[in-house]
Formats: sequence, C-alpha cells, structure tokens
Amino acid sequence: MRLVVGTNFDDKLIDELKKYPVRYIFGSKTKTLTGHGRASFVLPQVDEERLKEHIQIAHDAGIKFLYTMNTATLNGKEYSQKFLESLKKEIDSLVNLGVDGFIVAMPFLVHFIKNEYPDLEISISSFSRVYNIREFEEYVNMGADTIILHEDDNRNFSLLNSLSKFRNKVDIELILNNSCLWGCPYRRTHDIVSSVTSQSDSEVNVWFEYPILFCATDVRNDLANIIRMRWIRPEDLRHYEELGIDRFKIASRNKKTDWIVRAVKAYSQGRYEGNLLDIVSYPQGRAVPAVMKKINGPNDYDVLTQVYVDNTKFPPNWLSYFKYNSCETRSCEECRYCDIIAEKVITVQGKPLSEINLPKIKPPIELIPRFSKDASNEGSKDH
Repeated sequence: MRLVVGTNFDDKLIDELKKYPVRYIFGSKTKTLTGHGRASFVLPQVDEERLKEHIQIAHDAGIKFLYTMNTATLNGKEYSQKFLESLKKEIDSLVNLGVDGFIVAMPFLVHFIKNEYPDLEISISSFSRVYNIREFEEYVNMGADTIILHEDDNRNFSLLNSLSKFRNKVDIELILNNSCLWGCPYRRTHDIVSSVTSQSDSEVNVWFEYPILFCATDVRNDLANIIRMRWIRPEDLRHYEELGIDRFKIASRNKKTDWIVRAVKAYSQGRYEGNLLDIVSYPQGRAVPAVMKKINGPNDYDVLTQVYVDNTKFPPNWLSYFKYNSCETRSCEECRYCDIIAEKVITVQGKPLSEINLPKIKPPIELIPRFSKDASNEGSKDH
C-alpha cells in the first residue's frame, strides 16, 4: 500500500504520517498563478517560505511532495506569452523549493512541464475526469507517471480490470474518501469554481462554493445517495489490491491534523469501527448546515449532521455486487441495491432509515449571492 495524503501544512502532521505507508503528501500555496483543485478560502495560508519549510520536513521523513497545479481552467491565458513566461518562472521556483512533482488536470500543463522538466513526476488529477480506457491511454502517451482516476471509476470493476494491463507503464491512483455524488451533474461547475477562486488574479470574491449546496440538496432528499458515493471503505481495499492497484489518495488538505491522522490510520489498518462519515470528506453534512446558519438560511440541511453510517454493518462482500453489475448502464431507480445497503447501515438520530420521511426540497438558489464577500457592499449600494 502506498498512500498519497493531502497536507494541511501542519508540521506535526508529518510526524504522524511517517508511522504509516505514506509515500507522498500534496498541496500548494493558498492562491496560485494557475489555480488548483481547492478553493483558497478553505485552505491554510501558505506562502513560499512555509512551503519550503514543509517540503524539507517531509523529505527528512522520507516523504515526497507533489504540488497541486490541477486547475480545470486557465481562462484562456495559455494564449498569452507573458503568462507562459510567468508560468515558466513559477515552475522553476517550485522545483528549486524541492517539489518532487506536479498534479495537473490540463493536457497543456502536462506538455509544458514535461518539456521543461522531463524527469519530474506528473500525476493526472481526478479533475481530468478520466472515465474510459481511451482517455487513460491518451494521458499515458503524454508521459504521465500516475493517473488519478475519476471518483466515479471506483466501482467500475470492468474498467479497472482493463486498466490493470497498463501497470508496467503508469501508476493508477484511486481516491478513497471523496463524497461526490455518483453521476454528479454539478461536478464540472464545482471544478471550475474551485479553480477560479484559487487563482491569484481572480476577481471572484466568494467564501463558499455554491455547487455544494446543490449536492447537499440531493443527499438531503435521498440519503441513499451517501451509499452511491464512490468512497472506498478501509475494509474493501483488498478488492483493488487484488487488481494490482496499491496507490491510494486521501483527500484531506482542508482538514485538521487529528481528522487526517484518523483517516490515514483507518486505511492503513484496513478497518474502521465507527461512522464512515468521520473519514469521508462529507461537506454536504458539515459545511452546508453551518453555512445556512451563517446566512440565516433554512434549517432543512441540519438533518445531514445527524446521519450515522455504521461502517461495521456493511455486509462483508457488499462491494462484489458492483463487479457483476454496471451502474453506467442501469438506472438507480431500477436497481435500488444502494437503497438496500442504506437501510442496513444508515441511521438518523438513532432511527432506522425506514422511519425517516423527509419532504423533498429544492436548492435555494436565491441565496447564492450571499456567498459573495462583496454582498454586503452591494446591499449597501442598493439602499
């Protein structure tokens, strides 16, 4: 097992991580020239000096550092010679700071970095949304060292089996603990919002990523969506290791040290006895209810804070179902396997799911302007 863990730039975290099979940590400065895969307002403040110190501490612990340059868009700046010159200086500077490689999502950045530094490790971000074997092959041909698959691939065992033949050419990495909706229609928008709000020249001045509100609404309206999410339980890692996949990512760079260590320990040991949501990102149930309180929004989402997914109650071979059934071609309404599992493992305030009957709600899109840091100024101009 090789773990790749998002860092929160707490040096004490590295002291803990070196107890486990953590081979890489990843992160970036808070706002960057290109932008990256997390909105800057959810991350710690990291400047060049803090980055340099943290990389050195990681190296001293035998852990490599990957820099996240995984923006989903450069907003057309690829056409600017001035931007390309700045990008070259940025990469040179990061290499001099000790960065061991980059995580990128755009083919342009793959080519740009490989042209300048052919021996640097390049990981293809999940933001590239590699979803089939042809896309995978294209990135292999570009010279990628690692391809982080789309979260939706995690239970597509037909695809994973097909990709196993590339193991001698490229590393395959799976994300263990993201809580994105299966087949999420908001994902592309969310990728772009995260990317734009983490760019140093961005004029988007917000404090919350509104696609999460849409996502939380879907979960609130159907709690079985939690089971449909493509997280991987610690106990189920064996299914992937049997395919020869042993490189796994723990998404965590906006988390506190204790939270990260708990997740790393659980996946390293291959077991967790508790609420699965305690090691899964789950912004739907953590961030959204808090945001609604902050803006005096509806309390419809509070129920998401009370959900318990008992990780000990999953049937031992529950994941095997996905080896013989295709979620890509079968409707969830028709299948309902995840609904059956949800009934077994989910409770809300101690009550079984069968006793929970919540009225359906719509996402309150009229609240989105309140997520802007400029909202109060705009309001004052209007009155």
